[in-house]
Amino acid sequence: MRYILRESERPRTGDYYYEATKTTNEHFPDIPAHTHNFYEIYIFRTGSVKLAIEDKIYNVRRGDIIVIPPFTIHQLLPKNPDQIYDRIYMYISEPCLKSFQFNEHSLLSPLQMAMQEKRFHFHIADENDYEQIYEAMFAIYKNKNQKIFEKEMMNRSGITKLVTLINKHIFMDMGPKKVTHVNPVIDKILSYINDNYASPLSLDDLAARFYINKFTMTKLFKKQTSLTIHNYILLKRISMAKQKITSGALPSKVYLETGFSDYSTFYRAFLKLKICRQKTLLIFANNHQAWSLRIWASVFRKYVYRGLVFVFLPFTIGSSKVTST
Repeated sequence: MRYILRESERPRTGDYYYEATKTTNEHFPDIPAHTHNFYEIYIFRTGSVKLAIEDKIYNVRRGDIIVIPPFTIHQLLPKNPDQIYDRIYMYISEPCLKSFQFNEHSLLSPLQMAMQEKRFHFHIADENDYEQIYEAMFAIYKNKNQKIFEKEMMNRSGITKLVTLINKHIFMDMGPKKVTHVNPVIDKILSYINDNYASPLSLDDLAARFYINKFTMTKLFKKQTSLTIHNYILLKRISMAKQKITSGALPSKVYLETGFSDYSTFYRAFLKLKICRQKTLLIFANNHQAWSLRIWASVFRKYVYRGLVFVFLPFTIGSSKVTST
């Protein structure tokens, strides 16, 4: 197991990793929808935003704690882009949380329970608890430049306090608050995509299933999620594929399990979204030779038979060209 100190080192699913960051933005940051392979814990201090997590949108304000599990699609949406936005947040991996085991009690178990119930948003009504959670995370943030041994000893105490208090409120209040259903039809479409990402999905089929005009549907979907339907489906499929690959599954099998019709489309989509890490790139590189003939045959049939003369594919990646970054 690797011990990772910062996100720039590209933590993998099995790494011991945590990192706290504090940010203040005079203007709302443009952050696209994305996923991570670790937990994110957000504490909002000032400002008012919406947070889209999977198929729900939450109104977030001071006193709210957001817990986003690994491989969960999320995106911050501004209410007022010019409003000052202040937050502190922490990334923490499952191996790190699992290291806090006290007899039969684990810091991770309540977070996993919340994840299974798809509960991400918790309001801390007790101001004392809220401030203690904030101070514990802020102390971890301040310790980032300490020597490794000193930082680890101080931070493990802080992590215990931080997550224990959050778990207390997970048990107290498992119901999400301030869920915004902008359009009930779009909510149903989002839920349907999340449940059926591995099946063929098209705009025409979705519009017919939910009795809505295709063009109206695409407009409302983009307004609610800031993503096109195509990009949301792609992000969901890649997120699930990433989870399977980092758990040891082969890309040559995963692409069929996550809704892709062929390996070449899957490969391009994986790189396009820029969420594959060093480990998954290496897996692709190692599988590239075995699949290259099949990929080229597929592309030849798809493009050359249609009269295109020149075809370029970004499949030149090889194991000799994959370097650690």
